[in-house]
Amino acid sequence: MEKGASSVSTTAWRFSGTEGADAAVLRLKQLDSQELMDVQDVAVLRWPQYASAPQLQEHVTDEGNNKASSLAKRIRKAGIDGAMIQSVKDDMKLGTSALVVLSVDAAIESVAKAFEGQAMELIRSDLSVQQEDALRAAFSAGSGH
Repeated sequence: MEKGASSVSTTAWRFSGTEGADAAVLRLKQLDSQELMDVQDVAVLRWPQYASAPQLQEHVTDEGNNKASSLAKRIRKAGIDGAMIQSVKDDMKLGTSALVVLSVDAAIESVAKAFEGQAMELIRSDLSVQQEDALRAAFSAGSGH
């Protein structure tokens, strides 16, 4: 793939418990550090049993130690669209969590392998139907179905 032809995508995943998205963030950080994908931005949404609505934690991959570099990184990189966050919130159920990922050039097979055994469902994306089908196929193949 040519350097100028980056593939940017936003995907949203639902998890059956409120902690599933947190485990996924750790895996995303590993994939990013291994250069299997370039994670631009991540938002975690949780809807705990006691809450009246889903709670949003944005930019969870930013390291909080150095606010200036974190801000510079965010200015340089794209962010997740607010409409995508709202549509994911609207799709959530009590006791679940969701993860919205803005990434570039993800190695789909490697990402699917890293999430093997994780119960997760693709609920939204800005991908074409063919790309979504390929993504779902890669993830279902990785889960042993």
